[in-house]
Amino acid sequence: MPASIYPRFLCLALLLTATGCTSLTATKPTPKSEEVPVVRKVEKIEEPSVKKPELPVARKAEQELNLGIHNYEEGNYKIAAGHVQNALDGGLASSGDQLTAHKYLAFIYCISGEKLACRGEFKQLLKLNPNFNLPPAEAGHPIWGPVFREVKVEAGSGKRRKK
Repeated sequence: MPASIYPRFLCLALLLTATGCTSLTATKPTPKSEEVPVVRKVEKIEEPSVKKPELPVARKAEQELNLGIHNYEEGNYKIAAGHVQNALDGGLASSGDQLTAHKYLAFIYCISGEKLACRGEFKQLLKLNPNFNLPPAEAGHPIWGPVFREVKVEAGSGKRRKK
């Protein structure tokens, strides 16, 4: 053997020793036509069903109210009315949220030309808080401002008759 082959042979021997190979027998590759594909059955691994935590009823109602207000501000009054009504039906926890819900429903009904429903919502609002007043910007609104003032006067005169 020529001297230039020894370093290569030595490197190969070291590599085989390091990898744990004990012999240098060549294997004949199988032709592509003889290869048999291996088919493995893959089982579907199902993740454990993670149940999302249920929101408390009051929290769901607050979300409905927020969706209703958002849709009201976007001009989607029919959708807004549905969300606000769902909030009321869902049991809003705070009286402030209940007042807000009735106020927005009243606004929606007034804008939609449903004056009786608008009056009814203002009546509900004043049953919850007889001292409720609309802020000046809302009280001066040409559509619902006069309706609120009428209902407020009626509610006030009804209180005096009951005494």
